Amino acid sequence: MTHFLTRFTLLLILTSLNPVTARAWGPEGHVQVGMLALQGLDPIASAWIQDVLGTDDRAAINRTCNWPDQVRETPAWEWSAPQHYVNIPRSASHYDRQRDCPDGLCVTEAIKKYADQLGDPRLDKRKHWQAFAWLCHLVGDLHQPLHAGYRDDRGGNQVQVSYKGEAINLHHFWDYTLIQEHLQPSYNWQKPASVRDLLLTGEPWNPAEIDAWTDESHALVTEAAYPPGEIIHADFAENSWLLIRQQWLRAGQRLARILNAVVGEGEIDLDR
Repeated sequence: MTHFLTRFTLLLILTSLNPVTARAWGPEGHVQVGMLALQGLDPIASAWIQDVLGTDDRAAINRTCNWPDQVRETPAWEWSAPQHYVNIPRSASHYDRQRDCPDGLCVTEAIKKYADQLGDPRLDKRKHWQAFAWLCHLVGDLHQPLHAGYRDDRGGNQVQVSYKGEAINLHHFWDYTLIQEHLQPSYNWQKPASVRDLLLTGEPWNPAEIDAWTDESHALVTEAAYPPGEIIHADFAENSWLLIRQQWLRAGQRLARILNAVVGEGEIDLDR
């Protein structure tokens, strides 16, 4: 699944997607991931979403999938801030739980935790709503490469760059600047058949894949997240925008697979 899209195929699909209003990968990116995932749900998982959320329209996805960011600085949820990212050493190419997340408070382990809660019949609807909110949000976070970045520069927050004459930090460039620059006020969420076919893979989901997704995002940090200099030029920005949309599609497809496996007709494969 690491390379389920070729660059050529990805370009064909992405050019058929209309843009949406955006503020940041934070709010708008999470809406895109959540709405993409809905396109890949089987009937049972879709009915589950309708029951727990009350509706599956864009407003509900916006409210639910962005809730973890809205509560992260409240007294009741301030403990959850580390769940939005994972730090991996610059010298390492693979995620190691004992080294990188010994207390379980990181995005990689949190996705596993909330997937488990999602399928727990002992929990009430409110707990299931929260589990879905976290799952939708964190799968999106994991696919923003700098959320699997380096502790020493706080995932690019301490890297100063200049883009079109504006001084910003690198994390802001990825989370906000590019998205606001490209997306427009209207968006048609009716995806072309090629995207729906992409999302409906039918493959069983294995929780161990999340470690591989973490490695994949961390690899993108070293390969594509940092510009060659302090000034970001047009070619880097263009490649970054393509990567953002690629990651949204990957996150949406993978979130759909988790939901189908946990609350839908799919299976969870624990043997691979």
